Amino acid sequence: MSLNQKRIAMITGGNSGIGLATVKKLAQHGFHVILASRNQQTSAQAIRQIQAANPQASLESIPLDLASFASIRQCAATFQAKGYPLHLLINNAGGSVPGKQASFTADGFEMTLGTNHLGHFLLTNLLLENLKQAAPARVITVSSQLHDPNFTRGPKTDFDYDNLRGEKYYNTQVFYRNSKLANMWFVYELQRRLADTAVTSNAVCPGFVPEAIGARRKSPLARFFYTQMMARMPFARSIEQASDSYMVAATDPALEGVGGKFIVDGQEKRSSDESYDEQKARRLWEMSWEWCGL
Repeated sequence: MSLNQKRIAMITGGNSGIGLATVKKLAQHGFHVILASRNQQTSAQAIRQIQAANPQASLESIPLDLASFASIRQCAATFQAKGYPLHLLINNAGGSVPGKQASFTADGFEMTLGTNHLGHFLLTNLLLENLKQAAPARVITVSSQLHDPNFTRGPKTDFDYDNLRGEKYYNTQVFYRNSKLANMWFVYELQRRLADTAVTSNAVCPGFVPEAIGARRKSPLARFFYTQMMARMPFARSIEQASDSYMVAATDPALEGVGGKFIVDGQEKRSSDESYDEQKARRLWEMSWEWCGL
């Protein structure tokens, strides 16, 4: 089967963790999967590993650093030069940036918001025409129930435009939760803007996946804590379970043509009250558009 007859998926951060598990499942589903990620060495290893187990797997890799607008534009241009259709975009990469001080992207934005929201905002908008031309197509953005102040204990979201770079204070957990609220606003606003197309926009929460968190920790003690101890908690999800949720959003026929949903454990769930605020979503969209130089 030629690539033009296959369904094509791009996933950011597809070379490790939940992203990698999802790549394997998409390949089994017959997708040609593009791993868009920073570490090309890890991507090449991941592709070899998948093809050793599944020789039919159709995969390739494109460099992408979500903390650099130049890299994101280069990734989109490299994809477009291939002349492929695009049926599925999974905005998966990102996470929480540890530290007592804010760190910044190449373009001067706070790293957590810059990679989790702005990087994916720019990438999606650059690839939107490709998705529309290949429609029906789906955009899936990974958010988290942590954006909802009623979901858990701990610090709440505090989306303050005067503190986006940590001008007033910096708290890793607050900034992570803010970025996941930004993801929800983006998902819902994108869906409203796609209303007259056959492209849909949905959000997924993979749940608490200690194995994926542990793999990113440098300290052996922290790795042990997450992968051995936290993984046994009843509320923990395995990488396999988390990637199943992605697959529901990506391939479930019941979601064909259905957007503006928040999918948790494979089921539709209500997100926070604030996430449905259309005025706030529109404001973030307009600011992001300007920041990304679109």
